[in-house]
Amino acid sequence: MGEPTTPRGVIKALLRGEAPSRPLLLPIIFSLGSRLENLALRDFYSNPTKIANALRQIHSVLKVDGVACYFDPFLEAEALGCKLDWLPDGTRRLVPPPFSDVDDLRQKLKSPDSICEKGRIRVACDVLQRLKAMLKDEPALMVRLTGPLTLAAQLSNLDDQNSRPSLPSGLIEFVAEVTACVAKEFVVSGADVVLLTEDSFPELPVESYEQWAALLEPVINLIRFYDCLPALMLNAPARGRSVLPGLLKSDGCLVSSLENPAAEPKSWNWQSITSVFGIALPSDLFVGRDDDGRLMSSVCVGLRDLKPVLLTSAADLPTTADLKHVGVVLKSLREEGSGAEHG
Repeated sequence: MGEPTTPRGVIKALLRGEAPSRPLLLPIIFSLGSRLENLALRDFYSNPTKIANALRQIHSVLKVDGVACYFDPFLEAEALGCKLDWLPDGTRRLVPPPFSDVDDLRQKLKSPDSICEKGRIRVACDVLQRLKAMLKDEPALMVRLTGPLTLAAQLSNLDDQNSRPSLPSGLIEFVAEVTACVAKEFVVSGADVVLLTEDSFPELPVESYEQWAALLEPVINLIRFYDCLPALMLNAPARGRSVLPGLLKSDGCLVSSLENPAAEPKSWNWQSITSVFGIALPSDLFVGRDDDGRLMSSVCVGLRDLKPVLLTSAADLPTTADLKHVGVVLKSLREEGSGAEHG
């Protein structure tokens, strides 16, 4: 049986435990589409036709292994009743929903799976379905899913992970149910990669990490059941980096967000990870803040030493990003990845 040649074929091979000859190149390029469609970002988020058209254009130019079909860190929180305040500079501020406790929130939602009919989750699913038909067997379709710790923090208005008190365990359990429901909606709609992201990953006692991993296991298993790759992007503190690999019983792709790719991988105990892993590269690399080339050189060292199976960006590239420059960076990453074959 020959080596798979399409991104979706590579993903299926990964799910069987087979490492590809080069990493999948899946940068997060979503908001940039609003500029291509000459549409305000606020309106772009709600327009599946414009989103699908823009992402098809981006793929035709960049020829990456996958497209970020929807990428909004506030998607689930807004569906749960949070309000978004759009500020004059185009950024957003999240206002938590008015609920007194978890039981109150659960009663307002009726049932966790009803979230899939609220907010813009239907828009995200619509985009997935459109691109699956438009792009057929070409690129993999990637979508962002907010992890339960981050979603619980958003609902509690606790954005400072360094000074955060303990999150109520009942809240984390509830939002983990919500996460599973949204994940199922995404994979049924055609997602090939679910980038499960924990932006707010506090320093917690080991038993709290154990609870988190146990809640996440059925979500990962569900994603894998649909032949979709679960990729966990974790902004983990030192204690988390030391214990998480041993806690994650379900196979997924563990993605490390790196500011210094040549140095930071050493802080992860990669040898203890039985599942595959990827690297989220700093956005500076894609937006022209690497004039002396040192960052790219550092990335190349990391690719050769670690041989990740997936390369993405640490964040959605800004609307101001130069598509031509992004293409040059991706070409270099593609060439370097092809030269750093897995053994």
